[in-house]
Amino acid sequence: MSSVTEPSIATTSRRLKRIEITEVTTAQSAHRRRTWLTRGGVLAGFALAMVVYPVFGTIAPYADAVEVLPGVVRGTSPTTAFALLGGGPQLASSDLPLPNVDAEAKAIAASTNVLDATPLPDCNPSASIAGSNGRLSASSLCLLWDGREQLQPEAAIAFAALNDHFKTVFGRNMCIDDTYRSLSQQYSTKASQGYLAAAPGTSMHGWGLAVDICRKDSSGAKYLWLTQNAPVYGFINPPWAKSVKYEPWHWEYEKGVRKYYDITWGS
Repeated sequence: MSSVTEPSIATTSRRLKRIEITEVTTAQSAHRRRTWLTRGGVLAGFALAMVVYPVFGTIAPYADAVEVLPGVVRGTSPTTAFALLGGGPQLASSDLPLPNVDAEAKAIAASTNVLDATPLPDCNPSASIAGSNGRLSASSLCLLWDGREQLQPEAAIAFAALNDHFKTVFGRNMCIDDTYRSLSQQYSTKASQGYLAAAPGTSMHGWGLAVDICRKDSSGAKYLWLTQNAPVYGFINPPWAKSVKYEPWHWEYEKGVRKYYDITWGS
């Protein structure tokens, strides 16, 4: 029986250890290569998605790609929502046409006299006007439909006709804030409103020819409707109420105002 010397055993052990270390190193290198290849693939895909594709899509637009599909006409292809959900209920358009002089107003304008069929049977449009600004006689004024506000007869009848028209469109009477003002009321209004109020004794309210409509009926769609239809009945929102002083609620009976002032408002 031969015996193995100690140097021989040591040499064999070192050889086996080198082999073992080499195998471990090879396995680790292969693992690192696989890891980097995987990461590289992810990064390359990300670069394609975020950089290359958008750039080439800009240089060579892909929006016209639909044209190469048989049976598909550009501009008529379905949306994604339509493709997924089908032709479900659609929201109706919210675009509303701007108010305009309607057929009823045009018919009234074409008639011989707006005042022929009066909505205030107890009001005489031919009554004479007696008194001064803010001191008109009772016979110079007519009550409106609310039994409280007053205007000169012709203006009252015209405004009541405008209200009847307003009611057919909006389903209720127009809201009135103020009409005729006595001289004492004009002083009170001037004291409370300052610049917005006319000097006492000069206001069209004092002649029973001006109406202040409530804010809710002198804005938005109702104001636009009034600007188109009120002139048919002789009432306008004066130019100064659209510039020097902003009062969309203030309307005056133009024909009556011309009796006291030389104005050229136009329509």
